[in-house]
Amino acid sequence: MKSIKNIIALVCLYMLSACEEKPLVIPDFVPPTSGKVVLIEEFTGASCTGCPAGAAKVEDLLNLLPNNVAAVAIHGAFLSEPIANKSKYDFRNEDAAVLEQEPSFALQSKPAAMIDRSEVFLGQPIIKDSPPSWGNFVEELLKEDQELELSIDAIVDNGVLEVTVFGTALVDLPGNYNLGVYVTQSHIVDYQKTNGSTISDFEFNHFLRKSLTSVPYGNILDSDLVIGDSFERNFTFTLPTDLDPMIPEWKVEDLEVVAYVSRDGGTVAPIIQAAKKKL
Repeated sequence: MKSIKNIIALVCLYMLSACEEKPLVIPDFVPPTSGKVVLIEEFTGASCTGCPAGAAKVEDLLNLLPNNVAAVAIHGAFLSEPIANKSKYDFRNEDAAVLEQEPSFALQSKPAAMIDRSEVFLGQPIIKDSPPSWGNFVEELLKEDQELELSIDAIVDNGVLEVTVFGTALVDLPGNYNLGVYVTQSHIVDYQKTNGSTISDFEFNHFLRKSLTSVPYGNILDSDLVIGDSFERNFTFTLPTDLDPMIPEWKVEDLEVVAYVSRDGGTVAPIIQAAKKKL
């Protein structure tokens, strides 16, 4: 009888322990180990009420994947005009307008982004109105093998920006390729529209200031690269000093050079590798 009671007690103890709430174990985030770098081209604007969410998502991804994500914020014509009687600056420029108006990108609303210009729907690379999903696309693209090593040297000497982009094929790369090079600037504080109000001290980051290559697809690069093939391209740009008061001052310490190589062909030219270099 005593043994039966002991068995019952043990069973009850087991059932109680089985019902205890145990903490959920979430595995630590493991960043990619390859040198693959994904480019986010974010379409945004000071007059776009939903765009702060897009900017926040880009910053989240850059903080999470600092070695695997580069970003450019494109202020074209649509919803990018300064806020009347509030904005100090006008972030619009010709290069941004060309990118925004490229027919094959089919931009229809903001916030929106291209991530490595990869095809999202029927040949279109634009991800519309859904910043929370951008991370999913980045994650999937970072699973791809790195095909190209890409790096940048950049300095400013006597007001002249000097940029050198280096590339080496890690696999055979048949076909035609393009090289794009952007100059961006961060830490510019100004007004930004949001839902129902404005933010007076919004920080604009990765703002596209200048493309050193043809837009929207960059300059023609070498064709039919073989594993081990390398290339080097040089660019210079004199930083403007005589600016309209509405144009932000060029601050060297806040500049970054972003480069990409894309595969030519099809409706869009998907990017196979990006790189970035802060000055």
